[in-house]
Amino acid sequence: HYSVTKGPDEHLRIACGNSTCDFRDGLPAYVIDQDIYRVRPELVLGTVDKFAQMAWNDNVRNLFARDGIGTPPSLIIQDELHLISGPLGSVVGLYETAIDAACGTLTSDGVVRGRPKVIASTATIRRADRQIRAVFDRRAEQFPPPGIDPDLSFFAEPAPREDEGTREYVGVMAPGTSHATLMVRVYAAILQAAQDLPGSADVRDPYWTLLGYFNSLRVLGSANLQVEGDVRDRLQLVARRKQASPREVRPPVELTSRVASADIPRTLKSLEKEFGSGAANDVVLATNMISVGVDIDRLGLMAVMGQPQSSAEYIQATSRVGRKHPGLVVTVFNSARSRDRSHYENFVPYHQALYRAVEATSATPFAARARDRGLHGVLVSLARLLVDDLAANPSAHRITDCYDEMTQLAEFLEQRAQAVTDPEEAEDTKRQLGQLLKVWSEAAESLPDMQYKNSGNYDDSLLVPSDVALTDDDIDYSTLEIPWPTPQSMRDVDAESALYQISARKVPR
Repeated sequence: HYSVTKGPDEHLRIACGNSTCDFRDGLPAYVIDQDIYRVRPELVLGTVDKFAQMAWNDNVRNLFARDGIGTPPSLIIQDELHLISGPLGSVVGLYETAIDAACGTLTSDGVVRGRPKVIASTATIRRADRQIRAVFDRRAEQFPPPGIDPDLSFFAEPAPREDEGTREYVGVMAPGTSHATLMVRVYAAILQAAQDLPGSADVRDPYWTLLGYFNSLRVLGSANLQVEGDVRDRLQLVARRKQASPREVRPPVELTSRVASADIPRTLKSLEKEFGSGAANDVVLATNMISVGVDIDRLGLMAVMGQPQSSAEYIQATSRVGRKHPGLVVTVFNSARSRDRSHYENFVPYHQALYRAVEATSATPFAARARDRGLHGVLVSLARLLVDDLAANPSAHRITDCYDEMTQLAEFLEQRAQAVTDPEEAEDTKRQLGQLLKVWSEAAESLPDMQYKNSGNYDDSLLVPSDVALTDDDIDYSTLEIPWPTPQSMRDVDAESALYQISARKVPR
């Protein structure tokens, strides 16, 4: 049993409540950003979303030992590399430039010495060398290297089918009925079959919880209602045909973005409850949220509602089942969509060479729209990480005193662009960096009290959060005019729209 308390120095302390425990005085683990910046642990776990904080928080430089205390990171492990692609990969590739410079030593000729080693892992990727060059500016080496037999290497070999789980894929399509009706019948059939399965509780457990995968929240929302109503009614009919008792289905559980963040860990934990406990979930409805990080060995049954948009997503999602026990994946195709019909018609050859269909990922860090979104943020990040006089929040106006250092940082960014993109975009990057430095220095001369972040007065602020820039109509937030709209997370894209219910009362005459 662990309790969370505050220590005398006002930092979060995780300690055991048992006075005889070895960890009664606290665990050497920290979960609050301020504690991590203060303690500087040797192992830091995080997501790429935090990269954006380099432009906003000067304490981030502590993790890179820019104050002369400790050593900067020397090893970076990037899990799920295939997710660092598209718009997210492009912005991450920009901010990786600052990570490289902060971990090493930037020489006068714009070269970083002592860059950290990067190890990336993924199961579904194509043209990884191009993606790694664009995001990390490094040459890719595959490990372990392929041998004579691709299934056998010095490090791993396939486990026998009798020892570990496998997956069986089944495709279902019914041209004479709707997609929703087909889903109801498939769900009812496999839910009832799990109850009628002969054997002990251990045999039935992997197939008791049905994991439903959906490509959109709209389809999932209607399926939620159908599981509550139509599937229950259909179970009555299926059970009568088999002369068995119908299965009682609890309300479905959701794993989507509609669920509160605090409820998701509890839902994931509930998936581990086995059939023998009497509390196992019957139906779990999920979107691509489950594609990464859901490693629950007991799951063995999945229904996929329509062919996912990418083969990589299809592989990742269906890999959630059949990890320990043989798994069954039923893909319910929509006959009204030509793409689903094509996958149904080529079902066997497609699944026999599933990884051959994985799409190539792309990342374009120095493309025009990526530069508009993040180039100024990377420039500010480099300034606050590498130039001591520009690190603190009130020192944004001191750029004219450090113009030589800023010019060197701009040249470093130009060289990075030349290494990972085509000459035209590299030239555009050089031109845009010159404009950003000009705007910043002119603003510093006219605003002697300018800060990086001044929430009380954005007129004296160099940066403004992206969501504020999208909702504040009083200031012209173009890319080159200050304050610069800057993301506070890699996923800051648009402002949120709030909808409020207004009750309309009928006024009597």
